Amino acid sequence: MALHLYFDLTATLRLAEHAVAAHQHVPSFTEHEDQTSCAGALEWVHDDGVYLMSNGLPRLQDPDRPGANLTVHAHGWNPRVDGHRADRDLGGDDFVEHLHLTEEPAPLIEELRAAHAAGFRWLDLVVSADTFEVRVARTRRPD
Repeated sequence: MALHLYFDLTATLRLAEHAVAAHQHVPSFTEHEDQTSCAGALEWVHDDGVYLMSNGLPRLQDPDRPGANLTVHAHGWNPRVDGHRADRDLGGDDFVEHLHLTEEPAPLIEELRAAHAAGFRWLDLVVSADTFEVRVARTRRPD
């Protein structure tokens, strides 16, 4: 069974808008190795919980945590609130995966904007052992 990671869409869109508006970005590992640029991405991170953040520079700061990046944790995956969780589909290692926002033919930023305008509430990352899919949802599936 796939793991569904739900991120508040309004907060996620704030991160995404920051990333696409930024003139500089933190490259993914592959982009760094290949010396290619990134036009903007959400960084999907698994370390201190599971969360998203903008890869735009300068980083978007969290007003409640001086010196920290603004993050949006997946529902139920903030260790400060929910305790430590694990799932075999996420694997045992920490990672950062870039969700590129402007790649054609269907830029993710446009999907997020349209979904938000239409009343969707969640970005849903559907994760299995060897792949993931980005969706939007009006409601969360039961835990």
